[in-house]
Amino acid sequence: MRGNSLKALVLSSLLMGAPMCAAYDFVAPACVEAAVAEMTVEVDKNAAQVTKKGSVTVYPTIKEALAALKQAQPAKSTLRLAPGIYREKIQINVPNLTLVGQNAATTTIVWDDAEGTPLRPGDTNGKKKTYTMECGTVKVTKSATNFQAVNITFENDFPTEEARVDKRVGGSVQAFAITVEADKSSFYNCRFLGRQDTLYANAGRQYYKDCYIEGDVDFIFGQSPASVFENCTIKSLNRAVKDDGKEHSTGYIAAPSTLKGDKGYLFYKCHLIGDVAEPHYVFLGRVWHPTSEKRPVQGGICYRECQIDVKVKQNGWEVWKWDKKDKNGKVMLDEKGNKIKIIFPVENELLFEYKNTGKYALKGGNRRQLTDAQAVNYTPEKFLGDWKPAKRA
Repeated sequence: MRGNSLKALVLSSLLMGAPMCAAYDFVAPACVEAAVAEMTVEVDKNAAQVTKKGSVTVYPTIKEALAALKQAQPAKSTLRLAPGIYREKIQINVPNLTLVGQNAATTTIVWDDAEGTPLRPGDTNGKKKTYTMECGTVKVTKSATNFQAVNITFENDFPTEEARVDKRVGGSVQAFAITVEADKSSFYNCRFLGRQDTLYANAGRQYYKDCYIEGDVDFIFGQSPASVFENCTIKSLNRAVKDDGKEHSTGYIAAPSTLKGDKGYLFYKCHLIGDVAEPHYVFLGRVWHPTSEKRPVQGGICYRECQIDVKVKQNGWEVWKWDKKDKNGKVMLDEKGNKIKIIFPVENELLFEYKNTGKYALKGGNRRQLTDAQAVNYTPEKFLGDWKPAKRA
């Protein structure tokens, strides 16, 4: 068998999960060519097993489809998701992959691990027996350069509020919907659902267009050098706070840990909404200073030409604090027995607004505004540099 017939057989074999050229005792040039071709696969949760639909292979799970693509190593690929709820925890490490659904409202990838959730069989986390930073439903690894998702919901449905009350996994309950670490990652018409730490934008340049993101505490966070959120809806969810008749913060929208010299997060023409109960409020953000980070951090956040319709604290931003510890790791106390804090002042960070509108846009106060001259450097083009993201599906 030669030529196109051989290529078709090899490609079919790869997509069905068989080793490349398994039926032969050599790797023919045609096999190599087939292995790097553009590929399209589908996932349908209602499929009982791996099947064929014309020339496209259909898998019952996302994990199976990703495994086949990783084995085939195409130059670029498309993974189409049929409508449905896919309860899977997945890692994406295939470069140049487009993950596309028909409609984000009907196509969801969801899992429920959180910080403190016991490790599942086969998983490891150093010496720990619970998840911490690997609790995300989806992880787009650094190997998945040029990843794109269209019309997909990424969700972590861990019962965060209930866990905060009964403290069964402690007071802090990270539960990521997604971790993104691949350079040139883009998302169009996607939804990100969670509570604390919903979207972990942690590495590489990232672009979000026409997306919906919700949460309460630090729900857009990480160390991406440049992430742009354009025309997105950002919703702050109400969170239970002390019921004493006083105003309290229910959360923080953004919490980048931008390295000094990088740009951080740009929210461009976004709509900030929320269901925060009166008389409470949210902060636009605070800068995360990880205790493990030895490089200098100078967090960057800019809300530019956004409509702010969620109640924001008048000063806009909150400081980040650490408990000061001695060389043995013990929290240090002052002469009155209070914990000594290390404070990272807001004034030392790059936290700005520019030409925002809406009920809770700045009306007086001391929130820093960009000048017109500074604003020239706070555009999607300036943030993303030589990368020009474009929708592929």
